[in-house]
Amino acid sequence: MATKKVIKNMDRKTSASSKSSNSSSGGNSSSATSKKQESEQNKYMQLQMIDQQVRQLQQYLQSFDQQLTEIRNVIIFLKELSKLKKGDQIFAPITNGVFVKARLENNKEVKVNVGNNVVVTKSIDEAVKMLQGQEAEITNYRSDLLAKFDQLIKQAEVLQSE
Repeated sequence: MATKKVIKNMDRKTSASSKSSNSSSGGNSSSATSKKQESEQNKYMQLQMIDQQVRQLQQYLQSFDQQLTEIRNVIIFLKELSKLKKGDQIFAPITNGVFVKARLENNKEVKVNVGNNVVVTKSIDEAVKMLQGQEAEITNYRSDLLAKFDQLIKQAEVLQSE
């Protein structure tokens, strides 16, 4: 990760600056050396904050990627479900990885939890459109996060080059 490299370089600079100021003039550091050391420490703290923000953004991106995968899989499943016939045998999920054998009674509608334990009936097409809307929304959030991520990396590179 680019920020780790930048922070490691700042660690080395701060450490070298600290050692040189301690060894020069018998422990009496000049005002210029002190200001330089303070500036380096400030840069280091800024880089650490950027690193924390980058890590948080990575977690959000990972979460969005998981949500997008789930939504896309459900859309595929719903489209396949509409091709089945009434009475076909299916495996209905109870929870992650746990299924029950069932017979399809209706391949035209599904029940959708819309929040607050409220379940509504939607046609397959309506459910797919709703999911596609969610997919587009998450994709937009993801793009915004990637832009912020790039901005933070550029900030870190500028700080390191100073």
